[in-house]
Amino acid sequence: MNRVMQRTFIGLATMLMFGLATGATSELQRTTELEQDRPAPTRPFKLRAAGQIDVTTGTIAFGGVATHLGLYTANGFLNPDFSIFGTIEAADGDTLDFTASFSTGPLGEIQATFDFAGGTGRLAEAVGTASGPVTLDPDFTFLITVIGNLGY
Repeated sequence: MNRVMQRTFIGLATMLMFGLATGATSELQRTTELEQDRPAPTRPFKLRAAGQIDVTTGTIAFGGVATHLGLYTANGFLNPDFSIFGTIEAADGDTLDFTASFSTGPLGEIQATFDFAGGTGRLAEAVGTASGPVTLDPDFTFLITVIGNLGY
């Protein structure tokens, strides 16, 4: 009788341990699935740039410092509607894709709006927007500071 009780106890203990391990694995899977469904946190974003527009080729190049990117370089193309699409390369090599549109105010001031959507590395799922003033010189050099949010 003692031997039967030992086998029963060992069997029950094994089943209990297996059941707990399976439950823990299921809980871990549920937690991971919930984290994947959760949108990326939105973070404050600021970009400062100095650059040049090449009107003969329609290309734009700029660089500077940006929150979450560090020192960066960027290249893009000017569309016929005067919007720009391009890519920013962060200090760590990750990239952030952008489109930029521009509007003018009543006194001729230029306002830029950057929309961010995707990239590479940690920025592959990035989304966000930032806007701010542009100073454009007659030689097509410019300064820009935009402030907004970026989620990744």
